[in-house]
Amino acid sequence: MNCRTEEAYNQLIIHVEPDGRAACEQVAALNKAYGDYVAGMASLGDARRALLGRYFAPAEDLPFLEGFSCAGQLPAEGGCALWVMFTSDDNYIYTPILYDRAGSDSAANTLCIFEEYSRILAASGLTLKDNCVRTWCYVEDIDNNYKGFYKTRTAFFAENGLTPATHYIASTGIAGTMPAGCGVVGMDALAVKDPALAAVRYLKGSTNLGRTDAYGVTFERGAVLTLDGCRTALISGTASIDTAGHVLHVGDVKAQSLRAWENIGVLLEEAGMSFGDVTVAITYVRNREDCAVVRRLYEERFDSRIPHLFLHAPICRPDWLMETECIAVKR
Repeated sequence: MNCRTEEAYNQLIIHVEPDGRAACEQVAALNKAYGDYVAGMASLGDARRALLGRYFAPAEDLPFLEGFSCAGQLPAEGGCALWVMFTSDDNYIYTPILYDRAGSDSAANTLCIFEEYSRILAASGLTLKDNCVRTWCYVEDIDNNYKGFYKTRTAFFAENGLTPATHYIASTGIAGTMPAGCGVVGMDALAVKDPALAAVRYLKGSTNLGRTDAYGVTFERGAVLTLDGCRTALISGTASIDTAGHVLHVGDVKAQSLRAWENIGVLLEEAGMSFGDVTVAITYVRNREDCAVVRRLYEERFDSRIPHLFLHAPICRPDWLMETECIAVKR
C-alpha cells in the first residue's frame, strides 16, 4: 500500500493511498507507519510524545489509536491520512473528540460538549476561559446545523466569562461526520495548564479582518504561545473575508484562496512570523473538484516541503469555497 510521510519540526502527516483497499486496511497501514516512525524516533533518543493526533478517515469503528480523534473528514484526493503533532512540553493538555451521544440537535449537542469539556478541565483545576487556547469544531450538514452550533457556543461563552471584553478561543469550525449515534457536532480541544508560562496572546489581523463577534460568531483569529521553548502560532480556520465579515470573491476559488492566504499572512506577521515559519497547513475545500486547482495554486505560492493536507469539508458559509488553518513555529 502506497504510504507517503511528510514531516517538519514537530509535525507529521502520513497519507495512505486507497489502492482499492478497505478503510480499515488503510487505517491499519497508517498505524503501522506511525508505529515505525515512533520507533525510529526512540532509536534516535527522541523522547517527544504525541500532543495531538487526528485521523482523516471515515467516522466508523476502525482501528484508531487511543487518544487520537476522527471527525470523518477525508483527503480530497482519496485515501486516509493521519496528522500528529509532537511535544516534550508538559504544559499542554489535548482532549480528543467529544460527542453528545443523545439526540441530533446541533444546539443541544454543542451545549452537551462544552459542558462536558468544562467538567474535564475542572477536574484538573482549569477553566474554559483561562486555559483553553484552541478548538476544532465539526458540524454535520454544516449549512443547516451551524447556526445552532455557533449561537449555543456564543451563549455558553458569555456565561463563562468569554466576551468581547475578555477574549475568545482560536478555532476552526468546519464540516465533519460523527460516528453513528453521536449527534451532529464534535470537538477537539487544546488547553494550557499555566497561561503565564505559555505567554498566551491572541491575534486580530485588524488590517484585513474584523472582530468575529461583530457578525455573530465568537472565536479568535489565532493564538500565539510558547511551546517547547519556541514561539508558536495556532492560526484559526481562515477564509476569504474582509474587515466587515463579508465573503470576498464569491464563486472564484482561486481569488478566495489568495485572499485567505493573504489574511493568514497578516496574522503571521502580527505574530512576528511568516509563511517560512509554517510547519503544517490544512486546507478544506467545499467542492472536491476544486482541490486540484487549490493545490496547484498552493504549490506555486508556498514551499511544497511544508506538510499539507487538502480535505473535502464544506466551510461554515455556503459562499466560502475553501479555508486554511496552519501552525507556525519561530525557533
